[in-house]
Amino acid sequence: MSQARCNYHHGDLRNALIIAAAELIERDGTLDFTMAEAAARAGVSAAAPYRHFTDKEELLRAVRQLAILGLGNRASKTASLHAGGCIEGILALGHTYLNYAREKRAFFSLMWEDRGNIEEIRENVAQDHGGFMILVGAVKAFCEHNSNTAIDGVRLATQIWSMTHGVATLEASQLINLFDRSIEPEALLDQSVRTLLIGATEHQKL
Repeated sequence: MSQARCNYHHGDLRNALIIAAAELIERDGTLDFTMAEAAARAGVSAAAPYRHFTDKEELLRAVRQLAILGLGNRASKTASLHAGGCIEGILALGHTYLNYAREKRAFFSLMWEDRGNIEEIRENVAQDHGGFMILVGAVKAFCEHNSNTAIDGVRLATQIWSMTHGVATLEASQLINLFDRSIEPEALLDQSVRTLLIGATEHQKL
């Protein structure tokens, strides 16, 4: 029995439908499911989803929030395996991001794709942050250990996130090694992040 059915039997149809939709995306690697398919997977009638969602787009918005939370949970687990302030922990967070983008490609696309609701995406990510504030904490701790002056941790973390997201997006598009066939995503990211972190802290010491 699927998790969706279990949740429905506990009386939470809305969450059961969200999980059912997520299971269909996970199974097929695409967003091309129908509301009827989500209903069938949750074990309810084809009309039942419309008690909670006006259409498929609204259901997908709920799934997107689940995907953001999933990335955040992975980031939290990764951070817990490393001492605060170490560069290895920051690099590991980058690897976690890349792996999530690979393993959950359809979800990753859904998280960032503008489907006519960019303001809602901004609000959702700002609230649940998908692990970004964990990265900010790791970057701030690194800077505190390696610099005598204050460094804007949010700005530096945003630079790292931008690089990481760029690498993940280029890899997903099969373009990361377009001009250099020797490129390996993790190695490229590690080198870039190390250069950025060391450059920022060394600059402040001058």
